[in-house]
Amino acid sequence: MILLRRLLLALALLLGASGLGWALTPAGSASALWLIVSLLQNREPLPFAPAVTTNRTQWTVDGRTRNGDVWLRQDGWERASLILVPGAAQAGRDDPRLQLMARILAETGFRVIVPELPGMERFQVLPDHARAIADAVRVATDRIDPAARAIGIGAVSYSLVPAIRAALEPDVSADVQAIFALGGFYDSEAVIRFFTTGAYRGRFDETWQFQPPNPRSVWVFLQANLERVASVQDRGLLGIMAQRRLNDPSAALEDLAAGLGPEGQSLYALVRNDGPDAVTDLIAGLPAPMRDAIAALSLVDLDLSALSARVTLVHSRYDAVIPYTESESLLEALPPGQGHLVLLEDLSHADIGSLSVKDAFSLWGAALSLMQFRQITG
Repeated sequence: MILLRRLLLALALLLGASGLGWALTPAGSASALWLIVSLLQNREPLPFAPAVTTNRTQWTVDGRTRNGDVWLRQDGWERASLILVPGAAQAGRDDPRLQLMARILAETGFRVIVPELPGMERFQVLPDHARAIADAVRVATDRIDPAARAIGIGAVSYSLVPAIRAALEPDVSADVQAIFALGGFYDSEAVIRFFTTGAYRGRFDETWQFQPPNPRSVWVFLQANLERVASVQDRGLLGIMAQRRLNDPSAALEDLAAGLGPEGQSLYALVRNDGPDAVTDLIAGLPAPMRDAIAALSLVDLDLSALSARVTLVHSRYDAVIPYTESESLLEALPPGQGHLVLLEDLSHADIGSLSVKDAFSLWGAALSLMQFRQITG
């Protein structure tokens, strides 16, 4: 594997040294190779990589002031704009994995705009996030370089839902030409079912499949929804439960569960349930603010026929946070021929820094699609 990495690195360096690394080839294959080798390199820029700057800035759209980062090559060579949306992570737009991707994309000729989405650092996807992403698209339409005409959205994990909702906003729907997503999902109820019970299935399948989920996911979900529990006592007890299990997956909870009121009991019943067929009724028994939040974090009831952007989905077949069938379900819900799915084997959920050499070859098609999108502007 080390030898193969070195061979790929040598080829990328050869392209860079000969000036082909940044050439606008018909398929953008040189830049696609650079992208993949940079991900395999993971962390430091490759030799001959162009210098990239990042600027913390603000923008105002229709009276709404937003914060964000703009990543650019110092030599000003840009051929498209990409709104890179942070996933649910405590570091938000400062997450090293997100910054790695932003830097590499900027190296290959993208103006990368990373909007700040308040709440994501608490693993909350809020109704305003779609509008914040759409506002970043509005900023991209006013870019400095008129050559960077194409605009796309890159989404990670939970941020795919607000990204697609943003692409359907009437004021930007015609401007978003492509969406690229890593580890996203279609149905929030299906995701909850998976991380509570390990059960999953495709959109039209009848038989449950099972896979051990990441045991932390259910307690992160619990923490993210504490603000939607009205009872102060229940909020406190559930918060202690989540912290206990995040520190020790086998920690006892029964002493705390005995003190829960009706709201807390409904949420506790969901996170402790291990029967996939019971999940729908358990969600229906949650407090209304929590049910509304779960419904908003889903695409099931959304008409995707108006989506004009082409969608490229990347998912790990053995994802322990969001099952790969969620990307399959989204693909089936898109207009025919409008989406493409790349399934990887070794990737750890949305951590592109864990890319293996085997998955790098599988990722080639998605990288090529990204560079062909950039090529629209040539």
